[in-house]
Amino acid sequence: MAEVTSSLAPSPLPPPLLVTDFDGTLYRGDDPIRHYARRAARELAPDRRRIVLDGVDQYLAMGAAASAVPEAIDGWEAVMLLARRLGVDPDALQAAFTDTRVHMLSEACSLEVPSGYAELLQQLRAGGVRVVLATNSPAAGLDPLLRRLDLLPLVDEVVAGTGKPAGLRRLLQRELGGAGAVGAAGLAPERVLVIGDHWRNDIEPGTDIGAFGAYIDRFGRADGPADATATTVEGLLEPIRKWEATAVPTTAPAAPTTPAPLLKALPSETS
Repeated sequence: MAEVTSSLAPSPLPPPLLVTDFDGTLYRGDDPIRHYARRAARELAPDRRRIVLDGVDQYLAMGAAASAVPEAIDGWEAVMLLARRLGVDPDALQAAFTDTRVHMLSEACSLEVPSGYAELLQQLRAGGVRVVLATNSPAAGLDPLLRRLDLLPLVDEVVAGTGKPAGLRRLLQRELGGAGAVGAAGLAPERVLVIGDHWRNDIEPGTDIGAFGAYIDRFGRADGPADATATTVEGLLEPIRKWEATAVPTTAPAAPTTPAPLLKALPSETS
């Protein structure tokens, strides 16, 4: 019997995946948080307003443990907790947040894109890594902010309104092709990296499935384990490079030439 051979070439490996957080990771700066605090507290009596503003300043300067709201994960949550404690209602807080997002579009708002991280993301994409920005921020107003900070060339996809941590779990399952297992497309969890400054939202959903977790722990909270931890994103650049060395396939796909469109939201579990 003649030998039967197949001319089908093996399917190429999908590109490794890096999922990055937005606030406090892809950009940083305390000016929006202080604006949020001023806006949230503006209807309070002067003495109560000062408690909010001073409390936020203390949190940003000394960290959670030394503040009046040690349970706050970040500055945004510190504002929310302090304001609620003094009687600011949820609608006023939402209005303050929306106003802050508008403020962030102005050059008067001081924001920084860490240059080393931006350069690394460009290098990763050129080397075949797919970069997804996943943020809990709503889609409204996000696109102009990304453009103001020139962030779209750094990512392949933007997922707004992610609803982390549950939404990040769904996003990762989508990428893996199943509920935390190696998907049909062949993307193994160890070829996925998650990075952010909120352990429960940004890191835990990834490390739970075996992805590499890069945790920015600005205030030394140590909320949970990660493969690499540093107080700034700069301290994670080398661990990310080491992850890339093992995650990138031998033949990497060409880097995208145009940014992907902004996604309005991650589909819900029932959609």
